[in-house]
Amino acid sequence: MPSFVITALDSGPAEFEAVLPLRARVLRVVPGPDRADYVLCFAERPIPFRPPAGFDLDRTQPGFRTRDEDGEVILVQGLVVCTRMVGDSFSAGMTGLPINIAYVIDNTVTLDAALDFGKIEFAAIGYVDDSPVEVLLPGEDPAG
Repeated sequence: MPSFVITALDSGPAEFEAVLPLRARVLRVVPGPDRADYVLCFAERPIPFRPPAGFDLDRTQPGFRTRDEDGEVILVQGLVVCTRMVGDSFSAGMTGLPINIAYVIDNTVTLDAALDFGKIEFAAIGYVDDSPVEVLLPGEDPAG
């Protein structure tokens, strides 16, 4: 599967921007309620998500929650992205492609045939480039 690198954010939380550049691996394209080209991805390392006041933590899985001196943190490695402009597409050699980025906050979304917006949380608007380096999934052998 192809990988890409999130190079910059146009808007989004400082915790996300601090982990850039960040490579992610495309797992599959999944249809959503409003368009058919959402892309489910796995990031090479966790992104700290600080839920806003009033956020329902029951929407998340306990094993990915932690706390620090500033409060609750959800460690996210699943992302759902789509191009900012309907009709644009991911392609080999792409540079600076504008995308919408959402955190996967319920990993059961990987089992669903269609995207459930209740299992993701909008995170940022960013830009991606094609990545020549493949992101390995947990347990995957690099020689493999």
